[in-house]
Amino acid sequence: MTYRPLIVIGAARSGTKLLRDLIAAHDGADKVPFDVNYLWRLGNEKWPDDELTPAMLTPAVRSRIQQQISRHHAGAPWLVEKTVSNCLRVPFVQAVFPEARYVHLVRDGRDVVESVVRQWNAKPDWRYILRKAYTYPIREAFGYGVSYGFSLLHRLLTPQQKSRFVWGPRYAGIDVDLARKALPEVCALQWLRCVESASRDLAQQIPAERLLTLRYETLVEEPKGCLEQVADLLQIDPEPYRRPELLSTVSRTYVGRGRYTLSNDDWQCAMPHLNRGLALLGYA
Repeated sequence: MTYRPLIVIGAARSGTKLLRDLIAAHDGADKVPFDVNYLWRLGNEKWPDDELTPAMLTPAVRSRIQQQISRHHAGAPWLVEKTVSNCLRVPFVQAVFPEARYVHLVRDGRDVVESVVRQWNAKPDWRYILRKAYTYPIREAFGYGVSYGFSLLHRLLTPQQKSRFVWGPRYAGIDVDLARKALPEVCALQWLRCVESASRDLAQQIPAERLLTLRYETLVEEPKGCLEQVADLLQIDPEPYRRPELLSTVSRTYVGRGRYTLSNDDWQCAMPHLNRGLALLGYA
């Protein structure tokens, strides 16, 4: 490869898209413009969840994933990739790209769950889906594409049946939880599984000099300082991250929103899981 990968790890709705785009505003970094879970699942399309392990990675599968992700490289020294399901499989990701560096972005789970519940209930964004589909390697993952298409169609035709559709990372057992638990509780469990898995595996797998952990709340309050830390991690010139026109695109509007928009019943079922994750991340 003629680039080095920077993998952004973060639970869904934790600001990973914002961070990816900010990092890629630098001339030294290209980006994969979408979550590409379908690429990470090449060769394992029939596995029921996103918790892939290095034992499931053959040399041929590794080569296929690297080749497809490399299609987004346009010549910069770094390629930034963020797929939220990678929270559940850091050792697998590390086995694909042993030379990668990582930014772990964490966010207050109360705001995450509120945002995920809204996303789960929202209608599909067909413009985004079609733009993403244009990059889909149909020959590489035809079966997964058909399955995803049927899932979207079912969601559109039967929006009330939440137990049949999973938005975001599929942790092991999520389908059972959806059949038995309220949606806010499942969203809290999804976030908890992601932050527990990512925090544990990054600490165990990735040397400190190749890992940067940031808080979403700090990113939106002090974007220049956070991006300077990213520049230090990548050993690139930090000056492009100090441009006022870039920093002005960052807003703190959504900090704290989740604490006021869900009902008391929603919080009652979600909080036991949230409290565990908040304590782990130092928010409690």
